[in-house]
Amino acid sequence: MEKINVMRTIVVKQVVTENFQKKAAIEVQEALKKVETDMENFDKQTRKTITELTLKGHPQINQIKQQIDTEKEKLTSYKQQLLERLKIISKLNLNEEITQGTVDGPMEIKVGDNFDGLNRVEIVLKDGVVMEIRS
Repeated sequence: MEKINVMRTIVVKQVVTENFQKKAAIEVQEALKKVETDMENFDKQTRKTITELTLKGHPQINQIKQQIDTEKEKLTSYKQQLLERLKIISKLNLNEEITQGTVDGPMEIKVGDNFDGLNRVEIVLKDGVVMEIRS
């Protein structure tokens, strides 16, 4: 066999612009609103559930409370991550390149190819437009 097609990971970078910062901040703020609403609804529901189970003398009330506390901690942690992300977005420098994520793409490998060189590919975006493909 002389060649084979494989999948590779391609790094996607974003050039920071005012438009990018605004859009990213809006996305995080919307996620924050959603998690805050989820937390409020969760608190209301869990208070009601705990009250009902306590009145009924449910034998596993302490286990249920621990599960509720664990879930609250997860929501609180996620909210803190979003707040931190918002701070990071506001501190980004214009025209700075940041890693936005990765995508998988096909690659043909032939006998004798330098695999390290073939596997390093980046796509650079600016406001959603591909500005450069680096290899």
